[in-house]
Amino acid sequence: MTFWSTMTILASAVGGLLVLLFTHMGEPKHAEAAEERLVNSIAIRVERVATEVSMNKDILDEVKSDVNEIRIEQRAYTDTILEAIREGN
Repeated sequence: MTFWSTMTILASAVGGLLVLLFTHMGEPKHAEAAEERLVNSIAIRVERVATEVSMNKDILDEVKSDVNEIRIEQRAYTDTILEAIREGN
């Protein structure tokens, strides 16, 4: 083989690989591979759920604080009522 025939074979091989690479670039890698649009859609949904969970956690923390304050007030009212009952007897 001459130099130019070797170069031609190598160029053909590289060209064939590039053609295969570029023509199959948009296809999923295997039958079970997800499409990029679907993956992006799922990622957005997961981000929304994470945001909602964070917001709900903040709301629950506020409610917990409010319930504790109400419990303290209720205990004070109960103590006042019990003292009034004891003094009345």
